[in-house]
Parts: sequence; structure tokens; C-alpha cells
Amino acid sequence: MLVLSKKVIQIIILILICKIGVAQTEINTDSILFTTDIFDKEQALEVALEFDISEFIDQKLTKQYVPAILSYYIADSVNIRDSVRLKSRGIFRLKKCLFPPYWINIKNANHSVDSNLKVNKIKVVSHCKASKMHENYLLKEFVAYKVFNIITDYSFKVRLLKINYLDTGKERKERTNWAFMIEPEEVLAERLEAYPLKLEKVSYSQTDTLNTTILSFFQYMIGNLDYSMVGRHNIKLVTLKDHKKTAIIPIPYDFDYTGIVDAYYAKPQPIFELASITERYFFGMCRSNEVYNSVIQIYNEKEEEIYSYISSCDFLDKKTKKYVLSYIQDFYKEMNRSDFIKNYLRTTCE
Repeated sequence: MLVLSKKVIQIIILILICKIGVAQTEINTDSILFTTDIFDKEQALEVALEFDISEFIDQKLTKQYVPAILSYYIADSVNIRDSVRLKSRGIFRLKKCLFPPYWINIKNANHSVDSNLKVNKIKVVSHCKASKMHENYLLKEFVAYKVFNIITDYSFKVRLLKINYLDTGKERKERTNWAFMIEPEEVLAERLEAYPLKLEKVSYSQTDTLNTTILSFFQYMIGNLDYSMVGRHNIKLVTLKDHKKTAIIPIPYDFDYTGIVDAYYAKPQPIFELASITERYFFGMCRSNEVYNSVIQIYNEKEEEIYSYISSCDFLDKKTKKYVLSYIQDFYKEMNRSDFIKNYLRTTCE
């Protein structure tokens, strides 16, 4: 009796699907999960991860890899499965979260990775704890990334995930949680035609004035003081391949410790003398009125697009969406005050 391997069976199924009318190009595209354009698609990506969840949690502080099986469907019937590895990451959330953020190492995932995607691992932001509150934190942080994508291309793209976690350990539990993955630094650099920089420290004088001010406005918009340009905290750096543009461009990430997310654990640093994480404080460099007004114009041009995007976020419940919209609207009301530069920026700029 002829025994066929699983891989051969999958190939036969794909051929049969093509025979009944599904175009070969569609199958080739859909059968590869991690592609160069994976962060350009808006719909949530549904996948499953099978691994020993207890082992993963036990190993989170040691950051040891845990083997896992990644699976997803194509053409609603063909299940593609690949071996991957998971490893916890982060600093604050690594210690505070029962289920920390993690890396998916896709180096040997043969069916899921486009050869043009020259990365070995993908950064995933996970649900932290199994509660509606923590789910909302994650989704609000995802929206913050998407808003910055609207404002500037010099930003990390993200893709929403709906992950079915299948526990292979003693518990044998199954649960589905939201997550999102962040564009790898190598992919971002290639998209921007830039080189990633690994400098330990950088001064504001080395960075591009306009783009650094756009970043500072965004951090003010979302109520974020959990970053440092000089100390390279929650900031990545790139320099463009165009030799005529030598200034360094900073790109922010990690927005959970912000007013727009408003997590219960997020407290403002005493040095800023703020009563709440939701209060705004401009933590950027002092610039000329000309630079500030240029950035204000950029933000005003994006206002309606930002509102439209947030309103379209069906994954947000009504209360959460209302809060996010209100928080952004308050920023625009402040920014368009006649005394904004004098009384909101110059009072705290460095």
C-alpha cells in the first residue's frame, strides 16, 4: 500500500484546488504567510500557535526559546503548518505580564516565509493577561502605531493578529487573543531606502530637525514620556542611503506607557510633576516658529484621515473608540490654539 507524506498530500491538495478554478498565482501568494507586503494589509491575520504555554511562561525571564507549531489556512481548507520558535522579550511587560510579548523565530518555517523577506524573527505584542482591560490596552497601542503611520512613513508598520493559542502542555487549554506584530527593523530600513543605525547614544543636533519634531509632536499627541532620544530608549535610528541627506531620523516604538492607552500601571515620572499619565507634556527640542508651524500644518492635513481610521476600527468596542477619538481630538484643540507654541511648547521644550 502506497503511503504519502503530509507534505506530498498538501501539494496534491493545492493542485486539486487549482484544477477546480482557483488561480495558481492566488495559491502561491496565499500559501506564504510572511511576505514583504504583510504589513500593508489592513485585515487581521488569523493564525494558530501550538506550544507548551506553561513552559513558555516559566521560561519568560530566562528568555529561552520554546518550540511551537504555526498554522494557518489557505483557500478555507488547506492547513499550512510550520515549525517555529517563541522567545519572550521586553523589559517592563516581561516582568509584569503573565503572558509577555515575544519573538516568533521563523528561520526554518519553509511554507510560511517568502524568500524575499530577509528576516529571521518577528516581534509580537501580546495580550499580557487574559482580561478585557488588557485586550483594550493592546488594541489602543496598535491604533497609536497606525495613527503615526498616517502622519509619516518614518514609522514602524504593524499588523493585527488574531491568534488561537493551543496548549500542548498539561493544561491542554485553547484560547483566542488579539496581538499585533511589528515591522522588523531590516524591513523598515529597506522600505525607507535607509540603513539602520546601532549607535548607543545620539544628540538632537545629529537628527533631522523636521522629522524629529514630527516625532515629538506625536509623543505629545499620545501622551508619551517613556522615551529618550539621547539614551536611545524606545527609539530606533536610521540614516537614508541618499548621501545628500545625512541627518539621522529617529523612529519611535513601544506605546503602552501612554495617555492614549491609559494603563492602570502607567504612572508619570515624578520629574514631570504630572497628576496622571493622560496629561500631556511637550518633551521635545525648542525649535523656531517656522519649524513648529510646518509640523502643525502636517498634523492638520492628517486630522480627518486619523479620525476616519479610528472610526473604522471595528475591533474597538464603543467605549474604547470614543475614548481614543476624544483623546486625539483634545490634542487637535490644543494644537490649534493661538497660544499653543508659546504656552504649550516653549514652556517645557529643551
